[in-house]
Amino acid sequence: MRKVVLAFTTLALSGCGGGHGRYEPPAVDSYGHTPEQLAADQHECIEAKRAHGWLGDAGMITDCMERKGYTILTPKG
Repeated sequence: MRKVVLAFTTLALSGCGGGHGRYEPPAVDSYGHTPEQLAADQHECIEAKRAHGWLGDAGMITDCMERKGYTILTPKG
């Protein structure tokens, strides 16, 4: 019984790490944007994602950055 509880706990906790990177912006081509504008846009997209909590995925940030005119190099989600 002890092994079953340990296995279940390990499995449950390993799922907690899956959220790492949920709020990472994708790599983008920022040609035509200043570093300050890029940082502000990333922040705005990340905060919009945070407002949804666990609903949605990191693809929401990618979509937001695309709407702002960035070319996505490595999509997240």
